[in-house]
Amino acid sequence: MRYFALIFITTFLLSSGIQAQRNEFVPEGSLKAARGYFQFQNFKDALAEYLKLSEDDSTNLEYHHNIGLCYLYTNIDKTKAIPYLEWVVAQEKFDPNAWYDLGRAYQYAYRYDDARKAFKKFIATGEKDMNPISAKRQLIICDNAEKLIASPLDVTITNMGEMINSPYPDFNPFILQDESYLVYVSKRNNNLGGWIDYDGYNTADIYHSSKNGRSWKKSRGISNTINTYLVEEIVGMTPDGEIMFVYMDNEYAMADIFYSEKRGRSYKRPEPMGMYVNAKSFEGGATISQNKKILFFSSDREGGNGGMDLYMAFQLPTGEWGDPTNLGNHINTEYDEDFPYLAPDGKTFLFASTGHSSMGGYDIFKCTWDKKTKTFSEPVNLGYPINTPEDNTTISFSESMRHAYISALMPGGYGDLDIYRVTFNDVEPKKCFLSGTIMTIDSIPLFEKYNMLLAQKEELQAEFDTLISQMDMQEEIDTAAVETMRPGIFAELELLNEQTKELPQVVIKVINKNTKKTQGIYRPNKNTGKYIIIVPPGTYDVTFSCPGYQEVSKEYFFIDDESNSVLNNEHIILIPNN
Repeated sequence: MRYFALIFITTFLLSSGIQAQRNEFVPEGSLKAARGYFQFQNFKDALAEYLKLSEDDSTNLEYHHNIGLCYLYTNIDKTKAIPYLEWVVAQEKFDPNAWYDLGRAYQYAYRYDDARKAFKKFIATGEKDMNPISAKRQLIICDNAEKLIASPLDVTITNMGEMINSPYPDFNPFILQDESYLVYVSKRNNNLGGWIDYDGYNTADIYHSSKNGRSWKKSRGISNTINTYLVEEIVGMTPDGEIMFVYMDNEYAMADIFYSEKRGRSYKRPEPMGMYVNAKSFEGGATISQNKKILFFSSDREGGNGGMDLYMAFQLPTGEWGDPTNLGNHINTEYDEDFPYLAPDGKTFLFASTGHSSMGGYDIFKCTWDKKTKTFSEPVNLGYPINTPEDNTTISFSESMRHAYISALMPGGYGDLDIYRVTFNDVEPKKCFLSGTIMTIDSIPLFEKYNMLLAQKEELQAEFDTLISQMDMQEEIDTAAVETMRPGIFAELELLNEQTKELPQVVIKVINKNTKKTQGIYRPNKNTGKYIIIVPPGTYDVTFSCPGYQEVSKEYFFIDDESNSVLNNEHIILIPNN
């Protein structure tokens, strides 16, 4: 997604005559263009050219093999490579690597027996294996995949919808721990500057969205203090959202990690991580400990185990980052490790790796970080279907660890990589709270109003009893005045007696709208009128009823880990029937 943007812009775009900004691509059927796109890893446009060429020459070996490779290297549908590569290996003479490529295509189709046969045939050719992942390693990966698929995770994966996703690559999602704010990367058409990256899509920009009640607002590009006309990708964010880590490949940096601190509702201009972190190498993802004192990041610098490795650096008294330490072969392998992420619990450490027990490409692994010993437990594969034969790189969790956000290729998506929300069904949902006070129409708590009326009745009753006693004793008082007051007092007493003959019987009934079942019956505190309702996440109809008052009905929608999971001071005003 991100490795060659500057190289492409400064060489291929200019030398090939392709404009930095262009209209919708239309293939010409040019072999020179097809080879040029293929060489510079613009497999999307190379595919279109080769498909156009194959219309006039349907038996061309180069066209078929490269069409198959283009499908493998794009996110259109990798399984479409299978018929083209099967045709290639059926020919008398062909590049032996086609067997390896066909094995990869079978993996994407979950045809592992066929994949093993193809990899073994490649090995049998005696061709030197120059692939990043050897054919022998791919045989192990097939075994890993079948084991993981046989014991899938109990998860529900939901597409985030058109307010977030586009027909273009959308990836690297990071969420605040309360799930109120989402940040991710997109290569959609309306990105800043409209420059074309090496892969034929626009250069990457960072997008963000926040919740609007139940739904997400339409995402938009983050501030221009971060996005430029070249490449910016979010590669990490603290669960509280105070620090964002940005991969930059633009006029300010080449393949380096920067950090941006939150300022009000936006973020400051990204700042470099310092010379020890941003070396003369490629730096990728980053995360930080809860106390903001330990940085974890990925790099392909010299001295590693091979490829990309994960490193740890401690903050110095000066505020700068010290000389990084390789996390060692307990975490790092001879393959690539990238995108470290420390979950909101401060101990669950996740990262992407093409090594360990990967089921193909990058898989996400998890282990436990011990703050005291500064060590990690044994990494384990997070599991299928979060991990697939595709590259699965980043994950970001909610506070309860019940929900996570990933990017993935799945049926029914909007095109290319999409952002998905994962629910771990075996993690108990966080309870949701609704609390408030039952009030009268004059904004006095119902039971306080009852006690006020009770005191008023007792006072009036005492006054009435005194008047009656004075009349009976035939004292020298203004009898006419008493007789005038007596009917009014009597009527008022009757009303107060009616209003206070029994304590208000408020019943709060909660019904789950999805199941239509009663979730619970609640009553407020008889001294204060306050109530507390505790329910699992969901949509509920809540009715507040009390004899002598009109019934009040309300709907509440709760999502655990989100800001709406706790609603305080929801005052309910009861209106008398008369």
